[in-house]
Amino acid sequence: MGFLKERIKHRQQRDPAKIGALDGVKLFSRYENRKELYIAGVHGITEGGIHGQQGRGAFSVVIAGRYDDDEDHGDIIIYTGEGGHSRDTEMQIRDQDWVRGNAALRTSCARKLPVRVIRSHVLRSKYAPSSGYRYDGLYRVTQAEQVIGKHEHAVCRFVLERLPDQAPLPARGMFDSSSVRRPRPGPSEASTSSAAHVKQPPSIPSLKVESASTSKPPTKKPAFTSHGITFKFAGGDSPPRPKPEPESRLIKAESPTPGASSSTIAPTTIEPTSTKRRTLLYYT
Repeated sequence: MGFLKERIKHRQQRDPAKIGALDGVKLFSRYENRKELYIAGVHGITEGGIHGQQGRGAFSVVIAGRYDDDEDHGDIIIYTGEGGHSRDTEMQIRDQDWVRGNAALRTSCARKLPVRVIRSHVLRSKYAPSSGYRYDGLYRVTQAEQVIGKHEHAVCRFVLERLPDQAPLPARGMFDSSSVRRPRPGPSEASTSSAAHVKQPPSIPSLKVESASTSKPPTKKPAFTSHGITFKFAGGDSPPRPKPEPESRLIKAESPTPGASSSTIAPTTIEPTSTKRRTLLYYT
């Protein structure tokens, strides 16, 4: 953002390289972005958290919570110095040294000089503004030391305490949706939340099925005569499909007496291959 700094430097309303409060800047003043913060002269650099000089001390710091070792307790802030931080992984990959802004904050600690503190909306804290940046007054650096941080690298750690006789910090609830950035739901969560809004299909009425005990018995077909042959069916709703009948055998009745007529044919029952029984009667 160096090109941005050169283009808007002539628009600065006041000199940011000043220790303490600035004339015309009210407590809890809000700024939409780093550009407005720079033009107002509250923070003299367009990127970076510490603005200061090693020989004079720190002028202002921006609390954004980019370092895992940062802690914001309102009137007391545990602030991690600059350097050794990866922009890609947001992790500490190198040790920090007492140079640039770290050296300026150590000078402020040794001389007990006040430092302007600005909170960013990306800070995970109930004291962070809902958007943009907010000037939260003056703090004093009460401790400056080099320790091993959470990522096992040396970091410059500072303790900042808010000066008395200032209005209380505006705080929001810890579970305020506007102050806490929650992760996006996973596939399982998204499907569960969206299922509540899906319109369920109408229920299908059940079909009434009659049981075998209540069903009506099949209608028995009456016997009929065709070409002198009487057909009888032993069950079933319809006659079976006709099949070629085997050659019928005519049995001549024996005459009980020598002169009796042999024209009478005795009835013969033929058993077809079908499971249903058919009785055929032949008459002459």
